Amino acid sequence: MNFFRSIFSKLLNLPTESMPLVSEWHLQFRAWSAVGWVMFLATVFGVLAFLSYRRAGRHVSTLPRYTLAAIRTLFLLLLLSLLLRPVLRFTLEGSIRRAMLVLVDGSQSMVTPEKRLEEADLKRAAIAKDMLDPTKGLAQPADHAKIASLESITRLDLMKAALTNPRLDLLNRLSKDYDLRPFQFGSATTEITGKKSDPDDKSAPKPGSADTSFISQIKADAPVTPLGDAIKELLGRSRGQPLAGIFILTDGQSNTGSSAQAAAELARQSGVPLYIYGVGISQPKDIAVASIFSQDICFVDDEVPVTVRLRSTNLAGHTGKVQLKLGDQVVDTKDVELADDGEQVAQLQFTPTKPGDYDLSALVDPLPEEANRTNNIDSKKIRVIDGKIKVLLVDQYPRWEYKYLQVLLARDRRVQLKTYLVEADPGVEAQANSPYLKQFPAGKKDLIDAYDLVILGDIDPRTLAASQLNDLNDFVSKFGGGLILLPGKRFGAASWRGTPIEKLMPVEIDSTRKTLRGADSVDSADKPIKVEITPAGDDSPMLRLSDKAEESKKIWAKLPPIYWDAIVSRAKPGATVLMVDPDPSKASRSGKMPIIAMQQYGLGQVLYVGTDNTWRWRKNAADKYHATMWGQMVQRLSLPHLLGESKRTQLSADKKKYAVGDKVTIFARLYTETFDAVMEKNIGGSYQSVDGHAAVPVTLRPMPEQPGLYRGEFIAPEAGAYKFTVDRDPKEKLTINVDQPRLELGETALNEALLKEIAGVTSGGYFREEDLYKLPDSTVLKTERVKSKLEVDIWSSPAYFLLLLLLVTVEWVGRKIVQLR
Repeated sequence: MNFFRSIFSKLLNLPTESMPLVSEWHLQFRAWSAVGWVMFLATVFGVLAFLSYRRAGRHVSTLPRYTLAAIRTLFLLLLLSLLLRPVLRFTLEGSIRRAMLVLVDGSQSMVTPEKRLEEADLKRAAIAKDMLDPTKGLAQPADHAKIASLESITRLDLMKAALTNPRLDLLNRLSKDYDLRPFQFGSATTEITGKKSDPDDKSAPKPGSADTSFISQIKADAPVTPLGDAIKELLGRSRGQPLAGIFILTDGQSNTGSSAQAAAELARQSGVPLYIYGVGISQPKDIAVASIFSQDICFVDDEVPVTVRLRSTNLAGHTGKVQLKLGDQVVDTKDVELADDGEQVAQLQFTPTKPGDYDLSALVDPLPEEANRTNNIDSKKIRVIDGKIKVLLVDQYPRWEYKYLQVLLARDRRVQLKTYLVEADPGVEAQANSPYLKQFPAGKKDLIDAYDLVILGDIDPRTLAASQLNDLNDFVSKFGGGLILLPGKRFGAASWRGTPIEKLMPVEIDSTRKTLRGADSVDSADKPIKVEITPAGDDSPMLRLSDKAEESKKIWAKLPPIYWDAIVSRAKPGATVLMVDPDPSKASRSGKMPIIAMQQYGLGQVLYVGTDNTWRWRKNAADKYHATMWGQMVQRLSLPHLLGESKRTQLSADKKKYAVGDKVTIFARLYTETFDAVMEKNIGGSYQSVDGHAAVPVTLRPMPEQPGLYRGEFIAPEAGAYKFTVDRDPKEKLTINVDQPRLELGETALNEALLKEIAGVTSGGYFREEDLYKLPDSTVLKTERVKSKLEVDIWSSPAYFLLLLLLVTVEWVGRKIVQLR
């Protein structure tokens, strides 16, 4: 059959391999426009042929003559058909093999030490290492003395053993039906090309078997596991190509990038199932320091609370000893009862005795059962300062907000408070060591040298002279002082319109809108207002009422409402809104009306608190939340002046600490010698390791609508400490700390729940060592049917000319038989 198929293919100039794929064919003509002339000439020649045989062969019977005439007519027709250039169009239909992508986890967690103390985990390792029958599961007996050697095998070695296990034969069994393409994911997703095959290499894969050379190239050194990103990238790379699925080998620690569940849903929509081999121990014995939380700046002799969160697995009944260290000195310890799976909180404290910059560390003693001891410590940078925050509290009369705030600040050990109350009883100012001032500071020096922060309450602007208002403006803009604006019902925010204070305000006053002030009040101030914290407010340390962000949100949701806020138009460009009034009637085209907003003004900062009802948050909680919020706001606004950061060059970063590969954003607020904003197009800067390596240049560009403020970005280099400077003021340095990410060390358990979930979403499968042999047979074999067109020119094929020759020969032989010349 193959012989005849080959002969037929050659006669038609048709590729031999295409013959089995032919599903249909059609005869067509390239010069279809000439078909009329061909039919006309063929008819004429046919008539002439019949007339010729009719005249020339009278002695021959009718049937032979007309048969020979028909043969000649057919020959002439085929000859004329050459003008039409006939072609045969074949439709070829066949199947193609789909690809199975092999995605291997290359993160550090794959080489994290772990101890297999349970019999089931030891048997799983033995199955992967071909020491037990992979088809008999965990119920089969095992030589415990022999498999005990697998107690500390890494996940990477276990995975490689499973891939090369001859009894599992995973890759060869998969390669029978699919084309395998291996990839590795970690910091990036890269294809593993394997080694080039050498014809003389006896270890090279045999025809029909899988290429396993890529296995030796798998490494586990990535600091993160972006499982969701890796799945999405493979789907994007293979768009338009037929995929049978993705075979994923991982411990499931998806700790960065997009959600693995979202990636699985995308795979489901694309019809790509996920077949997952979960590598590792689902419940290892481990204890880790998840986080350490404390204030970044604290005061000498001030008690500093520290919250340490521990994460433990499979350690119920054990006790962990937590140590808190300031530098090299242990400053507090605490024993914590551990749980099987969850977080425990240790509340510690310390009292610094000397100013300076320190590493505050929390570490928990490792237990004998732990294999991974690298996650038992965490640390952060803190600064200890020796001094008090000098605060000036100014108000018109002793309203409720003033009373509670004055008491709160007076008993704060970090604060040295002075008060100017316009309508105060004259007797209080005459008392010895009285905190009350007879008048607002008269000179610029009395204000700048004496205070770090001014809280300006519900005061009549006419009480202060124009020079004093200008001094306040300079105190903030040129000398880095902090200002908190706290309006009330008598004078409100609108009372500052047209004064130097209006320029300082983070909010705009709309003269077309009424304000809650005296007879112009549009609200009786008896309607409850449930304030709303913005996303920026959630992130702001000033409004954080708990060391956990989610818990802080819940606290804000439960706090009682306020009953008054000042009507303003909107936040100024560049201001950060932390709290808003959700009432749509008070909103503007820019959004909900701000209640708390903050902005940088010159060298200093201004905070607007548009309600004098914060004291209501003391209900059922006393000073717990009210004092926390105000203490954090006072410290945040006053520290730049207290720390001497009121300089012409101010550098800051968007984070306290970075991991290798993070984006670092630098902000530079720059002023001239006369404290005018720098207006240059771009500013040059650079960062350099403290070890003195070569400086890396960074360009800072101006931020729109914020004169003097520049922004630059770069990627965090290798771990270490760096100094950032700008070219125009190299003496001013910003310290940047880069650490290796600890994401891979925070969670050490195999994340079975996640892997089962994403495999199920895609109708794939999740496998452990005991059922891994089922994986190749569990994949749904899919064949892709494809159709293609193939054209063969008949008029130039050997078959066509052989047919013409055959007709001429038959006619010649026929004529000889009937004795015609």
